[in-house]
Amino acid sequence: MRKWGEMHPAFRAVLVGVVAFAAILAAGLILGGNLEDAVANAAFYALLIGGGVFFLARFPTDTARLDEPGRFVIFLRFPDSSPGSLSSAWQVGIASPGPGRIDFQPTVHDELIPSGRSKALTKVRTTESPPRKANRHDGKQEVPLDFHVISLSTDRGVIEIAASPATLQDLQRVVSTPS
Repeated sequence: MRKWGEMHPAFRAVLVGVVAFAAILAAGLILGGNLEDAVANAAFYALLIGGGVFFLARFPTDTARLDEPGRFVIFLRFPDSSPGSLSSAWQVGIASPGPGRIDFQPTVHDELIPSGRSKALTKVRTTESPPRKANRHDGKQEVPLDFHVISLSTDRGVIEIAASPATLQDLQRVVSTPS
C-alpha cells in the first residue's frame, strides 16, 4: 500500500482528504453541531490535511535525486558549539564520505544547488549511541520525521547527522572502512 501511495501522491492525498472529511463530519455531528457548521469544518480541515499530504509527497528530501553514487543528502548540525552560534540549527547539504572523512557541501533547500563553503570533517568516528528518530523539534527545521539522527565525533567536535536509515547505514559503512 505504501509503494502504491508513493506512485500516486495526488490520489493518496484525495483519499486522505475524504477519510478526514468523513471523520471530522461524524465528530462534528456527534458532538451536537448543526449540519452546516459540521460540513464547513469538515471541508476546510479535509482540504488542509489532504493538501498537506500532497505537498509533503511532492517535495521529499531523498537521496534518489542525486545523480552521482556515493553522495548523500543529509542534515548536519554541531550540537556542542557555543550558545548563540546556531547550535540547534540543521543545515541541509550533500555529503561525500570517505574512510574517516566526510566532505559536506551546504545547499539551497530542495534545489540541491551548492551554497556556501564546503566543510571537510576529518577523523570521523561513530559513537556508541544508537540512532534516534527525528523528533518534532528537528521537524521544525524541516528534517523529515522518518529520518534518523546519529552522533559522530570529528576533528571539529561532535556532530549530528540526520538522514534516512538506509543513507545512515551507507554513510557509517563508508566512514568506518579502514583507509
